[in-house]
Amino acid sequence: MIHIYTGNGKGKTTSAFGLAMRASGQGLKVIIFQFLKPESLITGEEISAKKIKNLKIVKYEQSHPMFMRQGAKGAACRKGAGQVWQIGIKKSVKRAMMEVKKAIFSGKYNMVILDEIINVIDQGFFEKKDFLELIKKAPEGVELVLTGRGDISDIEQFADYISIMIDKKHPFRQ
Repeated sequence: MIHIYTGNGKGKTTSAFGLAMRASGQGLKVIIFQFLKPESLITGEEISAKKIKNLKIVKYEQSHPMFMRQGAKGAACRKGAGQVWQIGIKKSVKRAMMEVKKAIFSGKYNMVILDEIINVIDQGFFEKKDFLELIKKAPEGVELVLTGRGDISDIEQFADYISIMIDKKHPFRQ
């Protein structure tokens, strides 16, 4: 099965972590790969998930401005700096996707969560055709959970579940 959690609203990662906890509670083995979020960003989901057996979280040194604190965002977005972090993310994602591929085909995991992978694909940090090929070849016994914002038109045909989070009201706009 392939799950997609997307949209501009809150709750995509939280929903994926909830699915991971439910699967782990049933004795299934889960691995979560988090993209674009810096290792220094520790969320409540991550703190709780680290207490659960059968659940592994993998993070990388990737820092997308969307997930940075306000002061760091400005520095990352200054003229010329954008190209530097984009190149760094692209290299890191390439290495990470090698680990993702190993996890999917290892037979060790029943569920593989790729948090923010839709952003990764949509923003060109990883080739869409290579990603589509990967999910087409995924073994039947492995559930893939894909989260993030961006265009899912080429991915949705492979999905069994698609949940779209809608940002109807949010305190950030007040």
